[in-house]
Amino acid sequence: MSLTLPPEMTDRLDKIVSEWDYSSRSGAVRDALRDFFTTYDWEAGDQGHHYGTIVVVHEHEHESDLPGQLQAVQHEHARLVTSVQHIHLSQDRCMETLVVDGTAGEIDTLANQLRALGGVQQVKVVVIGGPDSSHEQGHGHEHSSVHDDHEH
Repeated sequence: MSLTLPPEMTDRLDKIVSEWDYSSRSGAVRDALRDFFTTYDWEAGDQGHHYGTIVVVHEHEHESDLPGQLQAVQHEHARLVTSVQHIHLSQDRCMETLVVDGTAGEIDTLANQLRALGGVQQVKVVVIGGPDSSHEQGHGHEHSSVHDDHEH
């Protein structure tokens, strides 16, 4: 397969290949296409398996029930949420990063429930393809389907 790009795109690709220590343009293009395929599958509403994160920025008010509401939504999706990290950004704002493992529809439903909570300021979803994606080649170790036993 060959690919023809305008000179400005080739120059930019070469700069990225150099800065990110790729061994070739092909390696960079393969990584970009994996991300492109995952985005396409996600936006097409596929029911394939995905891993990812949901980042939630929210108000930090001691009188608010928002922490309890966030926890209730997370427990409602306990099979989907594999890990949660809570960070204090300032006196008034917190950030939670939820690691998720499920279908596009399940992850999207969870993100929308989090967005709907009063006091939530921002929700960002980042997903990667699941176990059938080509990024798994040469990964180096196997994963159990049971989350409780998962260690690196």
